[in-house]
Order: sequence, then structure tokens, then C-alpha cells
Amino acid sequence: MKIALVSDLHGNMTAVRALEKDLDRRHVDAVWCLGDIVGKGPNSHMTFDWAIRHCEMILRGNWDEGIGLRQFKRDGFYYRQLGEARMAALLNFPLEKRVMLSGRRVRLIHGRPVMDRLYYIQDSRELWLPLLGEDTDLLVYGDCHRQGMRTLTAQIANIGSVGNAMGVPLVQYAILAGVPGKGSAPLDLVFVTLPYDREEAVAEALAQPGLPDLDDYIRELRTGVYSRKKGSFGKKEEVL
Repeated sequence: MKIALVSDLHGNMTAVRALEKDLDRRHVDAVWCLGDIVGKGPNSHMTFDWAIRHCEMILRGNWDEGIGLRQFKRDGFYYRQLGEARMAALLNFPLEKRVMLSGRRVRLIHGRPVMDRLYYIQDSRELWLPLLGEDTDLLVYGDCHRQGMRTLTAQIANIGSVGNAMGVPLVQYAILAGVPGKGSAPLDLVFVTLPYDREEAVAEALAQPGLPDLDDYIRELRTGVYSRKKGSFGKKEEVL
């Protein structure tokens, strides 16, 4: 079974269209999304609809939950774009999935809100061990938008971001291939980096007046450097 693991689409349909072409070429058996299908980018309604159509499984990310709960007053742009039905659906996505592949116990999460904060692959062993426990051989997550892998008492893999990749500003995702069930067999995890037209993505953003933090978002698309300033989210949302 060959599964495409994608995460952090973040309203960037230019990147998602490039992803879709690559998935068609690779003939994967399923697409699983590890969350954050909305927010940051200009077309959250479109990336939401794409994920619903193409992904067999979608997890709830921190942006999905924050927007679904209307946590920040500044995010009205996304609320209006998504509409009530999509907003409600964001909160119904599960927080994690567990699967047995090639005899390996695989746990999939977005990161936050399961994690108490943003975790990076290189964070301390003591921080990671409680998330691994004795029932996980491979933990796969998104959230920090940077691909990487590490081995502690289990393996930890970050699959990067489709629509808002940091470090290397390309479409980032992964392919997990193994045999369903408890039988011992090879388990492959392949990181994919995919070029796409970032200037077209910039034009996509410029075509949506009122996108929050537009300049920071464009800088992230072009450079892969995180650009939002601490505290830029403002106050928690009041009842609308």
C-alpha cells in the first residue's frame, strides 16, 4: 500500500495543483492529510474542498481548530471565505490516526493541538519521549513546515508543508509504503520536494484583498523564512 502523506495546504491552490499532478504521476493508493488545510494563504475554501475530494483521511490541525472555533478576531477573512458549513466541518476532523503497517505501529498527528506547542525534530529527547510511549514505532507529523527525521525509542518524521514550506520553499510531502497488518515487512518513508510556480502563488495572494499578513506570507513563499511577528494574532475572538 502506497500512501501520500500531505499537510499544511494553507490556502495555497497553486502549490496544491502542482501536488495533484505529482500524485497522479505516482499512482498512490490513498492520500492522507495531516491537517491545516486552511488559514494563512488566500484560498482556504478551495484547499478545504480539494482535501475533502481527494483525501481519504483528514486530521485536525491547529489552524483548522483555531479558525473553526473563531479564536482570533483578525481571522474574519477566513471565516467569510469558508462559510458556516466548512467552519463546522473543521472541528469534526479527528486529532490522530493509528495504523499498523508492515508490523510497525504508526501514529499520525498534525502536531498542535495534540502537542502543547510547536515541536521541532531537533528538540530535546525529554520533550519527545512522552509522545512516543510504548505503543508507537513511527510518529509522523506536520505543523512545523520543515521535513526531517530522527530516531529515539521510535522514529519521528516531519513531512513538511505543501503550501507554506519553511527552509526549502518547495511543495513538501511524503510517501509511506508498506503492507497493512502485523506481519513484518519493509516500510518505506520517502520525502518528496516538488518545485512549483511561487510567483503564481504570490499573484494568487495579491488577488485576494484583505488577506491577513499579506507581506509576511509573500516573503515566506519566496524565501522559506518564517516572517510573522510574535503577537501578531491579536486578541481572542469575541462572539460574532
